[in-house]
Amino acid sequence: LKEKKIHFISGKYDQLQQARPLSAIDAALNEFTNKIIQQGPQTSLEVKEVIINAINSDVGVLTTAFPCLCKILGKPTCAPTEVGSIATQNRFKFIFQVFIRAITTVSHPLILFLDDLQWVDELSLQLISVLVTDTETNNFLFIGSYRENEIGTSHPLISYLDELKKREITITDINIGCISKEDVNALISDTISMPQHLTRSFSDIVY
Repeated sequence: LKEKKIHFISGKYDQLQQARPLSAIDAALNEFTNKIIQQGPQTSLEVKEVIINAINSDVGVLTTAFPCLCKILGKPTCAPTEVGSIATQNRFKFIFQVFIRAITTVSHPLILFLDDLQWVDELSLQLISVLVTDTETNNFLFIGSYRENEIGTSHPLISYLDELKKREITITDINIGCISKEDVNALISDTISMPQHLTRSFSDIVY
């Protein structure tokens, strides 16, 4: 990925942070800003200019929701925007959509991976839906994972997935089963560089 200049960023939802909207997306964008900064001041300036040219005076809306972006864009220049009313939420989603369009290019594609979607918040689902249905966002891939046994038919994620399928959005489902005891032993053996017959008793405990 690094050789192909692909930005792979990730975030993980937490059961204890369900009351904090956008936590995993914020973590992923924090990874993004850190990677940009590590590439030097020239790259940071170029990315800043691209984002500001795309969203203009709405930069403050973005940095209020995702403070980590201040490391590239600077401190907010407008008052914090309450994500409450439908009109305000729609504006926020559009600004986020334009932001992602700006930072995903042919030379620098973006992969966003969000883990533990069984604990995702409603606003995050809305942003994800906006991104994966946006026909103008190219060079972008979204990957999400969740524990199927912790999601019922009434879970909001299921409703969003059903809606995406109705809109004929391509979704690739990959079901990952439980890892076998033999595979656990092989993994441990490889990790600590010991023969599998010597790690079997320890693997039994781990399994």
